[in-house]
Amino acid sequence: MAMENEERLVVVGYGDVGKSIVDELKRARAEFVVVDRNEDALLDKGFDYVVGDGSDEEILKRAGVASASTIIIALNVDTDAIFATLVARTLNPDAIILTRANAPICDKIYRAGADYVASVSIVVGQMVAKLAISEHEENVVMLYEGIEIEKYHVRKGSPLAGKTLAGLDLRSKVGCTVIGIEKEGRTVTDIHGKTIIEEDSILAIVGSKEQIRKFEEYEDILSKSTEMVMIDKIVEIFR
Repeated sequence: MAMENEERLVVVGYGDVGKSIVDELKRARAEFVVVDRNEDALLDKGFDYVVGDGSDEEILKRAGVASASTIIIALNVDTDAIFATLVARTLNPDAIILTRANAPICDKIYRAGADYVASVSIVVGQMVAKLAISEHEENVVMLYEGIEIEKYHVRKGSPLAGKTLAGLDLRSKVGCTVIGIEKEGRTVTDIHGKTIIEEDSILAIVGSKEQIRKFEEYEDILSKSTEMVMIDKIVEIFR
């Protein structure tokens, strides 16, 4: 079942980790396409796929990488993972890219353009998938290298409600990234700058402990008047 249309979420590699990721995505009923060389492994699995080299630009284009909101790279060879990450980032500067690593070469994968790098294991495969779809029962999940995913409830009256992600500009202000939004039992992973945050929704936020703490403080700052923010800053000076 070859797939040439663009999809919102792309999984590159269908080895042990890739299979674990796909299992989680299927369980969450997420829309995705898989890229792998081995068509026999992909036949009759019930999902869309593209057969080919996951580090090949044309293959990644066919899989819809250029418009995907999230790209998960789960290739077995680290050099392939680095190149696939580099190509994916070139094709899609705005996507969230999650890459698995076998050896301690995370810095190289980050430089290639990955947002998050995970060490290898079946458990990591499950965690990376849950990171992409924000379907985890716990509020906070520890990931590789101090990265966490946290579910954050946007309560009624929150200053976040009604604002777009572009308007909040969380990446530059606090370093966090919103990777999913859950509302009335429906999870949305097609996240972009025009996405509006609604009251009583749950955000899936990824970042370090410090970045998540800053996000919580940022909401407090938004809820305060300009005058109160100024007073707080003056108080900080005198402490």
